[in-house]
Amino acid sequence: MNIKLSHLVSFGLGTGAFALYHNAKGVAKQNTPFRRQWERHLLSTLQALELRAHTGEPMPLVYVALGDSAAQGLGASRFEEGYVPRVAAGLKAATGRDVALLNLSLSGGVAASVLGTQLPQLEGLRVAGKQLMPDVVTLDIGGNDVGVGELSPEEFGGQMSAIADRIPKPAFIADIPTFKPLRSEKRASEMSRHIERSAQTNQISLIRLEELSNSLTTYEYISRYHAGDMFHPNSPWYHRWSQLFVNSIADGLGFESVDMAHVPEWEPWLG
Repeated sequence: MNIKLSHLVSFGLGTGAFALYHNAKGVAKQNTPFRRQWERHLLSTLQALELRAHTGEPMPLVYVALGDSAAQGLGASRFEEGYVPRVAAGLKAATGRDVALLNLSLSGGVAASVLGTQLPQLEGLRVAGKQLMPDVVTLDIGGNDVGVGELSPEEFGGQMSAIADRIPKPAFIADIPTFKPLRSEKRASEMSRHIERSAQTNQISLIRLEELSNSLTTYEYISRYHAGDMFHPNSPWYHRWSQLFVNSIADGLGFESVDMAHVPEWEPWLG
């Protein structure tokens, strides 16, 4: 290899690594603003529910989202393009009802934190002095647990069983999208089986993200459906998640689903 060619190759590798680092940093920078947006929205929505409860007017459909950074929408091009606000928009389009969305998810969340913080937070919510009872609950969890080396799949299964037993129904729980082509793909798949068993035991609808992701070629999955950090979903992938969730919720609650491609952007309900 001559000097000029070696410099070009080194430059190419260096710029590629820099681009990857820059893209990953871009997703990480979404963490704080997305969390703050969801916190502000949670407080505003609870206040609107409180006011509505005292007016005697019909209450909106209450949708609670639990989970990790995917439920926060990290990796989407815009805050509104995460799967949770898309599901809320889909529910409104399908039912014709206003939808009050309460997103209690936690970026970096694992199954243990759903048990330790998110479910207790939900159980503590009150509207007009009474415990809030959601009409729909969704959960995505497990992606971060795959990387917790000291956590065995069996221990994860025990945590998922406890979650499935405790989560308000009707609930809709997603399994873990494939980790292919990484070696941890087998561990992720094993954990998905625990999610599936816990859902079946507790008569909870399973959103089959693993099956959907495995229906794609590895190249298509990585190149078309990942954000810049190569871990989080991007907006097109969240869109496909939202269709699965809305289809399952519609089937579970007995209403006709909608084509999410034709559903308008989510607009927060504030009473």
